[in-house]
Amino acid sequence: MGGAKKTVPRSAKGMIDAKKKEAPKKEIQKATTTAIVEPSVLEQIKKDIPKMKYVTPYQIYSKYNLKYSISKDILKAMAEQGSLKLLRRSRRVEIYVPAA
Repeated sequence: MGGAKKTVPRSAKGMIDAKKKEAPKKEIQKATTTAIVEPSVLEQIKKDIPKMKYVTPYQIYSKYNLKYSISKDILKAMAEQGSLKLLRRSRRVEIYVPAA
């Protein structure tokens, strides 16, 4: 029952280990978000918002690579200025529409 075990010569084991060690490691690059809003980015946001049907902080966050809290602050400030109007608000997200 069972039969004899097959052994691998030591020279072959060394070859297998060498192949495993040679594999290059992949570098993972994380997306960096900016905490400071440049005036040019702010102008671009103000230019693009009237073209949208609705605006959420996530849209600003993902499109312009900003922090989520900063995108919420930008939309809140624009609503106070009158260029946006608050459509819906829940505990987690606010949905704005362009005021026109």
